[in-house]
Amino acid sequence: MRHHVVLLLVLALAACRTKSHDRPDLGAQITAANSSQYCHSPDACFNPQILVLENGYDVTIFAGNNPRHTMLRTEALREYLMGLPMSAWPRGPIIEITPTDVVTDSHSVEKNVEQARRICRSLRLDVQFRPGG
Repeated sequence: MRHHVVLLLVLALAACRTKSHDRPDLGAQITAANSSQYCHSPDACFNPQILVLENGYDVTIFAGNNPRHTMLRTEALREYLMGLPMSAWPRGPIIEITPTDVVTDSHSVEKNVEQARRICRSLRLDVQFRPGG
């Protein structure tokens, strides 16, 4: 009986340990998908771009030369990026972040820029920051 309790504790600890290390690695998924195959000349090949606003994000993805904008609240960014098809990443695991030029609350924009950077880096994306202006 004692051995069963010890075995259950060991299995429970192993399960907890495994879950804590299961971090989403979107960058590795994009690289493994050979996403450059989705870039066809003469189409421009653009990865997702995040425009940081005071109250969230305007994320642009491209189908060839055609942009598609999606407005997101700050808490929705991670799930949105994880849900994009691999064809949205023709340049590999790279994302561009730019703060808006239209600012009345610079503190909110700065906070959202930092949150976007943290989220993208936690997904193992190479963040390219472009200053507004």
